[in-house]
Amino acid sequence: MKNNHGHDMKLKAFATSILSLCGACVSAPSQNENSQPQVNNSSPQAKVSADAVKGALDLPLNEKTLPAQVRVKTFAFKHRSPVGTVFYPKKFSFSEGGWSAASRVEKTPGNFAANEIWTVNDRGLNLYLEAKDSKGNVKFKDGDRYFPVPAFNQSIFRLQLKDNGEGEIVEQIGLKYLGAPTNGLPSSLLELATGEHGYGFKPAKGPFFSLTRTPRGFDFEGLAQTFNAEGKPEFWLVEEYGPSILRSDAQGNINQRWSPSKQADIEAHSLPWVLRHRADNRGFEGLTVSGRYVLAALQSPLDAKGGASGEKGHGNKDTPIHRIVRINRDNGSVEQFAYNHSEKAALGIKHKDVKIGDLAALDTSGNRFLILEHSNSRKHLVLIEAVINETTTRLGNSVGYESGKLPYKPLESRVIADLAPLLVGLELPEKAEGITFFNSNTLVIVFDDDFCVDAALADKPAAKECENLAVTIEFPTPLFASN
Repeated sequence: MKNNHGHDMKLKAFATSILSLCGACVSAPSQNENSQPQVNNSSPQAKVSADAVKGALDLPLNEKTLPAQVRVKTFAFKHRSPVGTVFYPKKFSFSEGGWSAASRVEKTPGNFAANEIWTVNDRGLNLYLEAKDSKGNVKFKDGDRYFPVPAFNQSIFRLQLKDNGEGEIVEQIGLKYLGAPTNGLPSSLLELATGEHGYGFKPAKGPFFSLTRTPRGFDFEGLAQTFNAEGKPEFWLVEEYGPSILRSDAQGNINQRWSPSKQADIEAHSLPWVLRHRADNRGFEGLTVSGRYVLAALQSPLDAKGGASGEKGHGNKDTPIHRIVRINRDNGSVEQFAYNHSEKAALGIKHKDVKIGDLAALDTSGNRFLILEHSNSRKHLVLIEAVINETTTRLGNSVGYESGKLPYKPLESRVIADLAPLLVGLELPEKAEGITFFNSNTLVIVFDDDFCVDAALADKPAAKECENLAVTIEFPTPLFASN
């Protein structure tokens, strides 16, 4: 079975053996740097020497001027509200988690709350159901999932990172669509439909029973807080099913949705149909707001077999293209760009396994932003600075770019920090899924804990990595220019 972000866990149907487990957004422009986090030596942190950092930065710095010390500090969220109880394959309770974004808390335009960020839940705890039972009988199809708490309502969370290394939830805003709470079940909307089907568990019903698809089903993966034209706070989100871009008011009411359509129409808030070629469970993963622009990134390259589009795929398993979508909030126009991830064959990482975790705007131009690029093993976790310019190709509604039949010029990009060696030795969840910054020296990363299902299924006490859901990485010199 699998949680909405990508640990692979298979659950034997009607059996008790577990084979394996599986499981934005972004910073507003950093115009105010008055909220630098304080580092307290008594809290969990790692000090990385210049020798350990050597080679980790691809900056225009002389080797002799590399920072003498980088501080990495973890924040433990020990007090989170219970969500529900799982009854199969064993009984256990779980709490809030599955956080998949990071965005600065902006009290008024340009005025940021010190040491506070926003994040959002994904679709909640869910597990893949293995197709065959222990006797070889076919019970489920590929993509069938067990949702222990089908009515799980995702929320936007306001998090405070305290000086003593503790993390605290200071506000929780339940998300709503069409006048009712959202959930993580597969969607009944045609433009959000996938091959996945949800199942609940109840001994009196067989024990698994089919769950009805819902128009309020979303898999949220990115978040940004900003202000609308009237100066009122609002949230932008992305989700993986469509994939879709969503707009919400400050109370969590989703009032606009952009999803793929074969008849792309600005007035109808639609996106190019080619985005339906996204791989299963690999839709939009990162989002940022930069001035009048909203930018969203596909987690992975488009599916070589065509994904959920119903069309022939591009057929190129080695394409490095991640599509970046940019919406103009003023006129509704939509553009697409190509970001080429770097080749990671030396690390044993295939193209399809390189992912975008999140985006973070560097200014208000809509052209400069950070990309958090990673793989699940965390052997690869890098921070990229990307730039859109006049010569960057505006992609059309075709997979010819991925197949190699159409020429294109990707975003300009450079690696500004290799973050993987800086996190060695820290007890953290595997998946880094949110990025923002307090200033040009201090990054904030949020991790998805998959609701700590690994420890629960293994009958192990909750590990530190089930609590350490955010880190700050403080460099003594700026990583980038921001304004």
